[in-house]
Amino acid sequence: MNLFYDNFEKLNCITQIKDIRENYYSFEQTVFYGEKGGQLDDKGTINDLPVTDLKWVGPTLYHQVKGRLTNPIIMKVDPITRYINTTVQSVFHLLDGYYAHQNCRIIEVNADPNNEWYEINKDSITAEQLDDVETWMNDIIKQDINTKFTYVPSKDYPDPFYRKYDQVRLVSFDNINTQPCGTLHVNHTSQIQSFVILGSKSKAHKTKIFFATNLAVNKCLKHDHKIIKDVSHVLNTNKNDLVNKSQNIIAKNKELKKQTKLWKEKYMQYRAYEISLSKNVLVSIKIDSPTEISQVAPYILKYIKYSKIIVANLKMKTYFAVISKSEQAQDILNYLKTKIKINGGGSAKIVTGDTSVSIQDFNTLCNTYLSNLLKDNNKI
Repeated sequence: MNLFYDNFEKLNCITQIKDIRENYYSFEQTVFYGEKGGQLDDKGTINDLPVTDLKWVGPTLYHQVKGRLTNPIIMKVDPITRYINTTVQSVFHLLDGYYAHQNCRIIEVNADPNNEWYEINKDSITAEQLDDVETWMNDIIKQDINTKFTYVPSKDYPDPFYRKYDQVRLVSFDNINTQPCGTLHVNHTSQIQSFVILGSKSKAHKTKIFFATNLAVNKCLKHDHKIIKDVSHVLNTNKNDLVNKSQNIIAKNKELKKQTKLWKEKYMQYRAYEISLSKNVLVSIKIDSPTEISQVAPYILKYIKYSKIIVANLKMKTYFAVISKSEQAQDILNYLKTKIKINGGGSAKIVTGDTSVSIQDFNTLCNTYLSNLLKDNNKI
Protein backbone atom coordinates (compact mmCIF):
# COMPACT_ATOMS: atom_id res chain seq x y z
CA MET A 1 0.00 0.00 0.00
CA ASN A 2 1.19 3.50 -0.86
CA LEU A 3 0.65 5.58 2.27
CA PHE A 4 1.01 8.77 0.19
CA TYR A 5 -2.51 7.98 -1.02
CA ASP A 6 -3.85 8.47 2.51
CA ASN A 7 -3.20 12.21 2.20
CA PHE A 8 -4.26 13.67 -1.13
CA GLU A 9 -2.60 16.98 -0.19
CA LYS A 10 0.81 15.31 -0.30
CA LEU A 11 1.97 16.51 -3.72
CA ASN A 12 5.79 16.30 -3.61
CA CYS A 13 8.44 13.75 -2.81
CA ILE A 14 12.13 13.00 -3.43
CA THR A 15 13.00 9.42 -4.38
CA GLN A 16 15.22 7.16 -6.53
CA ILE A 17 14.80 5.23 -9.79
CA LYS A 18 13.95 1.57 -9.22
CA ASP A 19 13.36 0.19 -12.71
CA ILE A 20 13.19 1.25 -16.39
CA ARG A 21 10.97 -0.52 -18.93
CA GLU A 22 10.58 0.76 -22.49
CA ASN A 23 11.04 4.42 -21.49
CA TYR A 24 8.80 4.02 -18.42
CA TYR A 25 10.25 4.48 -14.93
CA SER A 26 9.27 3.03 -11.57
CA PHE A 27 10.62 4.52 -8.35
CA GLU A 28 11.33 3.57 -4.75
CA GLN A 29 8.36 5.80 -3.89
CA THR A 30 5.79 7.73 -5.88
CA VAL A 31 3.35 10.46 -5.02
CA PHE A 32 1.63 10.11 -8.40
CA TYR A 33 -1.61 8.21 -8.88
CA GLY A 34 -2.33 6.41 -12.17
CA GLU A 35 -5.85 5.87 -13.46
CA LYS A 36 -7.46 2.98 -11.60
CA GLY A 37 -10.57 2.32 -9.53
CA GLY A 38 -12.47 5.09 -11.32
CA GLN A 39 -9.93 7.79 -10.45
CA LEU A 40 -8.17 9.57 -13.31
CA ASP A 41 -4.43 10.12 -13.79
CA ASP A 42 -2.53 12.75 -11.87
CA LYS A 43 -0.67 15.38 -13.86
CA GLY A 44 2.62 16.99 -12.93
CA THR A 45 6.39 16.90 -13.39
CA ILE A 46 9.36 14.71 -12.49
CA ASN A 47 12.64 16.60 -12.37
CA ASP A 48 10.75 19.46 -14.05
CA LEU A 49 9.87 17.22 -17.05
CA PRO A 50 6.13 16.85 -17.81
CA VAL A 51 4.68 13.42 -17.04
CA THR A 52 3.13 12.14 -20.29
CA ASP A 53 1.73 8.79 -19.15
CA LEU A 54 1.16 6.61 -16.10
CA LYS A 55 0.47 2.88 -16.22
CA TRP A 56 0.15 0.11 -13.69
CA VAL A 57 2.10 -3.13 -14.07
CA GLY A 58 0.59 -5.22 -11.32
CA PRO A 59 0.92 -3.19 -8.11
CA THR A 60 3.73 -1.02 -9.52
CA LEU A 61 3.12 2.36 -11.14
CA TYR A 62 5.34 3.21 -14.11
CA HIS A 63 5.88 6.81 -15.22
CA GLN A 64 6.73 8.24 -18.64
CA VAL A 65 8.18 11.73 -19.08
CA LYS A 66 9.30 13.97 -21.93
CA GLY A 67 13.01 13.24 -21.59
CA ARG A 68 15.47 11.12 -19.59
CA LEU A 69 15.65 10.93 -15.81
CA THR A 70 18.60 10.63 -13.45
CA ASN A 71 18.72 10.49 -9.66
CA PRO A 72 17.71 12.18 -7.48
CA ILE A 73 14.07 12.15 -8.52
CA ILE A 74 11.91 15.15 -7.55
CA MET A 75 8.18 14.66 -8.07
CA LYS A 76 5.58 17.42 -8.19
CA VAL A 77 1.88 16.64 -8.68
CA ASP A 78 -0.38 19.32 -10.18
CA PRO A 79 -2.60 20.42 -7.27
CA ILE A 80 -5.67 21.41 -9.31
CA THR A 81 -5.94 18.10 -11.17
CA ARG A 82 -5.32 16.18 -7.94
CA TYR A 83 -7.99 18.18 -6.12
CA ILE A 84 -10.61 17.65 -8.84
CA ASN A 85 -9.91 13.93 -9.27
CA THR A 86 -9.88 13.26 -5.53
CA THR A 87 -13.02 15.09 -4.48
CA VAL A 88 -15.26 13.30 -6.99
CA GLN A 89 -14.14 9.91 -5.61
CA SER A 90 -15.21 10.96 -2.13
CA VAL A 91 -18.52 12.18 -3.52
CA PHE A 92 -19.20 8.72 -4.99
CA HIS A 93 -18.56 7.10 -1.59
CA LEU A 94 -20.92 9.50 0.14
CA LEU A 95 -23.58 8.96 -2.54
CA ASP A 96 -23.23 5.20 -2.01
CA GLY A 97 -24.12 5.84 1.60
CA TYR A 98 -27.07 8.04 0.68
CA TYR A 99 -28.61 5.60 -1.80
CA ALA A 100 -28.16 2.65 0.56
CA HIS A 101 -31.07 4.20 2.50
CA GLN A 102 -33.14 4.91 -0.64
CA ASN A 103 -33.79 1.32 -1.69
CA CYS A 104 -31.49 1.62 -4.72
CA ARG A 105 -27.80 1.64 -5.54
CA ILE A 106 -25.26 3.25 -7.83
CA ILE A 107 -24.39 0.92 -10.72
CA GLU A 108 -21.98 3.04 -12.79
CA VAL A 109 -20.01 6.28 -12.42
CA ASN A 110 -17.98 8.68 -14.55
CA ALA A 111 -15.35 10.91 -12.94
CA ASP A 112 -14.40 13.01 -15.98
CA PRO A 113 -14.62 16.62 -14.69
CA ASN A 114 -16.10 17.69 -18.03
CA ASN A 115 -18.90 15.14 -17.70
CA GLU A 116 -19.45 13.90 -14.14
CA TRP A 117 -22.36 11.50 -13.65
CA TYR A 118 -23.57 8.38 -11.90
CA GLU A 119 -26.31 5.88 -12.67
CA ILE A 120 -28.73 4.32 -10.22
CA ASN A 121 -30.86 1.21 -10.74
CA LYS A 122 -34.12 3.14 -10.79
CA ASP A 123 -36.15 3.90 -13.90
CA SER A 124 -37.32 7.38 -12.86
CA ILE A 125 -36.57 10.14 -10.39
CA THR A 126 -38.43 13.32 -9.49
CA ALA A 127 -37.12 16.88 -9.29
CA GLU A 128 -37.79 16.80 -5.55
CA GLN A 129 -35.64 13.68 -5.15
CA LEU A 130 -32.79 15.33 -7.06
CA ASP A 131 -33.09 18.39 -4.82
CA ASP A 132 -32.93 16.10 -1.78
CA VAL A 133 -29.67 14.53 -2.99
CA GLU A 134 -28.13 17.95 -3.58
CA THR A 135 -29.26 19.29 -0.19
CA TRP A 136 -28.03 16.19 1.61
CA MET A 137 -24.61 16.31 -0.05
CA ASN A 138 -24.06 19.99 0.72
CA ASP A 139 -25.09 19.38 4.32
CA ILE A 140 -22.46 16.64 4.60
CA ILE A 141 -19.91 19.07 3.15
CA LYS A 142 -20.80 21.64 5.82
CA GLN A 143 -20.51 19.06 8.60
CA ASP A 144 -16.81 18.67 7.66
CA ILE A 145 -16.70 14.97 8.48
CA ASN A 146 -13.22 13.48 8.78
CA THR A 147 -12.15 10.69 6.45
CA LYS A 148 -10.72 7.60 8.14
CA PHE A 149 -8.32 5.12 6.51
CA THR A 150 -7.82 1.74 8.16
CA TYR A 151 -5.96 -1.37 7.04
CA VAL A 152 -7.07 -4.88 7.94
CA PRO A 153 -5.55 -8.25 7.01
CA SER A 154 -7.39 -9.63 3.99
CA LYS A 155 -8.09 -12.88 5.86
CA ASP A 156 -10.15 -10.86 8.35
CA TYR A 157 -12.24 -9.17 5.67
CA PRO A 158 -15.52 -10.98 4.89
CA ASP A 159 -15.44 -10.59 1.07
CA PRO A 160 -13.31 -13.43 -0.41
CA PHE A 161 -12.56 -11.27 -3.48
CA TYR A 162 -9.94 -9.41 -1.43
CA ARG A 163 -8.08 -12.53 -0.25
CA LYS A 164 -5.57 -12.06 -3.09
CA TYR A 165 -4.24 -8.96 -1.28
CA ASP A 166 -2.20 -8.86 1.91
CA GLN A 167 -4.26 -6.01 3.30
CA VAL A 168 -7.57 -4.35 2.64
CA ARG A 169 -7.74 -0.57 2.84
CA LEU A 170 -11.06 0.68 4.20
CA VAL A 171 -12.22 4.24 3.62
CA SER A 172 -14.82 5.53 6.08
CA PHE A 173 -16.92 8.67 6.29
CA ASP A 174 -18.28 8.44 9.84
CA ASN A 175 -21.32 6.11 9.80
CA ILE A 176 -22.38 7.19 6.30
CA ASN A 177 -20.24 4.80 4.27
CA THR A 178 -17.33 2.40 4.72
CA GLN A 179 -15.93 0.41 1.82
CA PRO A 180 -12.65 -1.01 0.50
CA CYS A 181 -10.94 1.41 -1.89
CA GLY A 182 -7.41 2.14 -3.07
CA THR A 183 -8.00 5.61 -4.54
CA LEU A 184 -7.31 9.02 -3.02
CA HIS A 185 -9.91 10.82 -0.94
CA VAL A 186 -10.38 14.16 0.78
CA ASN A 187 -9.19 14.39 4.36
CA HIS A 188 -12.49 15.92 5.45
CA THR A 189 -15.72 16.61 3.60
CA SER A 190 -15.51 20.41 3.57
CA GLN A 191 -12.72 20.00 1.00
CA ILE A 192 -15.36 18.86 -1.49
CA GLN A 193 -16.57 22.50 -1.33
CA SER A 194 -19.71 22.18 -3.47
CA PHE A 195 -22.05 19.74 -5.17
CA VAL A 196 -24.65 20.62 -7.82
CA ILE A 197 -27.13 18.37 -9.65
CA LEU A 198 -27.29 19.39 -13.31
CA GLY A 199 -30.03 17.07 -14.52
CA SER A 200 -30.99 13.46 -15.15
CA LYS A 201 -31.94 11.06 -17.94
CA SER A 202 -33.89 7.83 -17.46
CA LYS A 203 -33.60 4.82 -19.74
CA ALA A 204 -34.11 1.04 -19.52
CA HIS A 205 -34.68 0.71 -15.77
CA LYS A 206 -31.86 3.06 -14.80
CA THR A 207 -31.35 6.79 -14.35
CA LYS A 208 -28.21 8.74 -15.16
CA ILE A 209 -27.71 11.78 -12.91
CA PHE A 210 -25.39 14.56 -14.07
CA PHE A 211 -23.61 16.69 -11.50
CA ALA A 212 -20.60 18.92 -10.86
CA THR A 213 -18.50 19.11 -7.75
CA ASN A 214 -15.57 21.09 -6.39
CA LEU A 215 -13.60 23.02 -9.06
CA ALA A 216 -15.59 21.31 -11.81
CA VAL A 217 -18.50 23.54 -10.72
CA ASN A 218 -16.40 26.62 -11.53
CA LYS A 219 -15.39 25.19 -14.87
CA CYS A 220 -18.98 24.28 -15.70
CA LEU A 221 -20.20 27.76 -14.72
CA LYS A 222 -17.57 29.51 -16.86
CA HIS A 223 -18.25 27.23 -19.82
CA ASP A 224 -22.03 27.70 -19.70
CA HIS A 225 -21.70 31.45 -19.10
CA LYS A 226 -19.55 31.79 -22.23
CA ILE A 227 -22.06 29.82 -24.30
CA ILE A 228 -24.95 31.96 -23.04
CA LYS A 229 -22.96 35.13 -23.72
CA ASP A 230 -22.02 34.02 -27.25
CA VAL A 231 -25.55 32.92 -28.13
CA SER A 232 -26.97 36.17 -26.74
CA HIS A 233 -24.58 38.08 -28.97
CA VAL A 234 -25.49 36.05 -32.06
CA LEU A 235 -29.22 36.43 -31.42
CA ASN A 236 -28.82 40.07 -30.41
CA THR A 237 -30.74 39.67 -27.16
CA ASN A 238 -30.09 39.45 -23.41
CA LYS A 239 -29.87 36.13 -21.61
CA ASN A 240 -33.31 36.51 -20.02
CA ASP A 241 -34.94 36.55 -23.46
CA LEU A 242 -32.89 33.69 -24.91
CA VAL A 243 -35.58 31.05 -24.46
CA ASN A 244 -38.35 33.15 -26.05
CA LYS A 245 -36.09 34.26 -28.88
CA SER A 246 -34.96 30.68 -29.55
CA GLN A 247 -38.55 29.41 -29.53
CA ASN A 248 -39.54 32.11 -32.01
CA ILE A 249 -36.64 31.20 -34.29
CA ILE A 250 -37.57 27.51 -34.14
CA ALA A 251 -41.21 28.30 -34.95
CA LYS A 252 -40.19 30.51 -37.89
CA ASN A 253 -37.76 27.84 -39.08
CA LYS A 254 -40.52 25.22 -39.08
CA GLU A 255 -42.76 27.53 -41.08
CA LEU A 256 -39.95 28.24 -43.56
CA LYS A 257 -39.36 24.50 -43.97
CA LYS A 258 -43.03 24.00 -44.77
CA GLN A 259 -42.96 26.82 -47.32
CA THR A 260 -39.72 25.54 -48.81
CA LYS A 261 -41.22 22.07 -49.17
CA LEU A 262 -44.28 23.49 -50.93
CA TRP A 263 -42.20 25.60 -53.31
CA LYS A 264 -39.93 22.65 -53.99
CA GLU A 265 -42.90 20.48 -54.87
CA LYS A 266 -44.22 23.18 -57.22
CA TYR A 267 -40.79 23.52 -58.81
CA MET A 268 -40.53 19.76 -59.30
CA GLN A 269 -44.02 19.67 -60.84
CA TYR A 270 -43.12 22.48 -63.25
CA ARG A 271 -39.82 20.82 -64.13
CA ALA A 272 -41.49 17.44 -64.65
CA TYR A 273 -44.12 18.98 -66.91
CA GLU A 274 -41.40 20.71 -68.96
CA ILE A 275 -39.52 17.41 -69.37
CA SER A 276 -42.72 15.58 -70.34
CA LEU A 277 -43.26 18.03 -73.20
CA SER A 278 -40.03 16.93 -74.88
CA LYS A 279 -40.63 14.74 -77.93
CA ASN A 280 -37.49 12.75 -77.09
CA VAL A 281 -37.66 9.64 -74.89
CA LEU A 282 -34.13 10.34 -73.62
CA VAL A 283 -33.78 13.78 -72.01
CA SER A 284 -30.60 15.26 -70.51
CA ILE A 285 -31.12 17.60 -67.57
CA LYS A 286 -28.98 19.62 -65.15
CA ILE A 287 -28.93 18.82 -61.43
CA ASP A 288 -27.28 20.26 -58.33
CA SER A 289 -27.57 17.07 -56.27
CA PRO A 290 -28.16 13.35 -57.03
CA THR A 291 -31.48 13.40 -55.14
CA GLU A 292 -33.06 15.69 -57.72
CA ILE A 293 -33.34 12.79 -60.16
CA SER A 294 -35.38 10.65 -57.77
CA GLN A 295 -37.44 13.66 -56.63
CA VAL A 296 -38.60 14.74 -60.08
CA ALA A 297 -39.24 11.22 -61.44
CA PRO A 298 -42.64 10.61 -59.70
CA TYR A 299 -43.97 13.92 -61.05
CA ILE A 300 -42.90 13.02 -64.61
CA LEU A 301 -44.86 9.76 -64.29
CA LYS A 302 -48.05 11.80 -63.82
CA TYR A 303 -47.62 13.65 -67.13
CA ILE A 304 -46.28 11.06 -69.60
CA LYS A 305 -48.21 8.49 -71.64
CA TYR A 306 -45.40 6.05 -72.34
CA SER A 307 -41.75 6.26 -71.13
CA LYS A 308 -38.98 8.76 -70.43
CA ILE A 309 -35.35 8.38 -69.48
CA ILE A 310 -33.80 11.39 -67.77
CA VAL A 311 -30.04 11.56 -67.39
CA ALA A 312 -27.60 14.02 -65.75
CA ASN A 313 -23.90 14.37 -65.13
CA LEU A 314 -22.57 15.43 -61.74
CA LYS A 315 -19.03 15.12 -60.32
CA MET A 316 -17.77 12.55 -62.83
CA LYS A 317 -20.85 10.35 -62.41
CA THR A 318 -23.91 9.77 -64.56
CA TYR A 319 -27.27 9.75 -62.76
CA PHE A 320 -30.47 8.58 -64.37
CA ALA A 321 -34.12 7.67 -63.92
CA VAL A 322 -36.28 5.49 -66.14
CA ILE A 323 -39.97 6.43 -65.90
CA SER A 324 -42.40 4.13 -67.68
CA LYS A 325 -46.19 4.34 -67.71
CA SER A 326 -46.17 1.02 -69.60
CA GLU A 327 -44.17 -0.59 -66.77
CA GLN A 328 -41.00 -1.23 -68.76
CA ALA A 329 -38.58 0.55 -66.38
CA GLN A 330 -37.12 -2.68 -64.99
CA ASP A 331 -36.68 -4.10 -68.49
CA ILE A 332 -34.64 -1.08 -69.55
CA LEU A 333 -32.58 -1.23 -66.35
CA ASN A 334 -31.87 -4.94 -66.80
CA TYR A 335 -30.69 -4.29 -70.37
CA LEU A 336 -28.34 -1.53 -69.20
CA LYS A 337 -26.96 -3.79 -66.47
CA THR A 338 -25.91 -6.34 -69.09
CA LYS A 339 -23.78 -3.67 -70.74
CA ILE A 340 -22.37 -1.52 -67.93
CA LYS A 341 -21.95 -1.54 -64.16
CA ILE A 342 -24.88 0.24 -62.54
CA ASN A 343 -26.00 0.95 -58.98
CA GLY A 344 -29.74 1.30 -58.72
CA GLY A 345 -33.20 -0.21 -58.71
CA GLY A 346 -36.86 0.54 -58.26
CA SER A 347 -40.25 -0.56 -59.52
CA ALA A 348 -41.75 -1.47 -62.88
CA LYS A 349 -42.71 2.18 -63.38
CA ILE A 350 -39.69 4.03 -61.94
CA VAL A 351 -36.05 3.01 -61.50
CA THR A 352 -33.17 5.30 -60.55
CA GLY A 353 -29.44 4.72 -60.44
CA ASP A 354 -25.94 5.88 -61.22
CA THR A 355 -22.90 4.72 -63.13
CA SER A 356 -19.31 5.79 -63.66
CA VAL A 357 -19.79 5.52 -67.42
CA SER A 358 -19.78 8.89 -69.18
CA ILE A 359 -23.10 10.48 -70.02
CA GLN A 360 -22.27 10.22 -73.75
CA ASP A 361 -21.70 6.44 -73.55
CA PHE A 362 -24.77 6.02 -71.37
CA ASN A 363 -26.90 7.92 -73.88
CA THR A 364 -25.55 5.79 -76.72
CA LEU A 365 -26.59 2.60 -74.89
CA CYS A 366 -30.04 3.97 -74.17
CA ASN A 367 -30.55 5.06 -77.78
CA THR A 368 -29.48 1.61 -79.00
CA TYR A 369 -32.02 -0.02 -76.71
CA LEU A 370 -34.75 2.41 -77.76
CA SER A 371 -34.02 1.93 -81.46
CA ASN A 372 -34.30 -1.85 -81.15
CA LEU A 373 -37.47 -1.53 -79.12
CA LEU A 374 -39.07 0.80 -81.63
CA LYS A 375 -38.37 -1.69 -84.41
CA ASP A 376 -40.18 -4.41 -82.43
CA ASN A 377 -42.95 -2.47 -80.66
CA ASN A 378 -43.29 0.73 -82.65
CA LYS A 379 -43.41 2.65 -79.37
CA ILE A 380 -42.58 2.43 -75.69
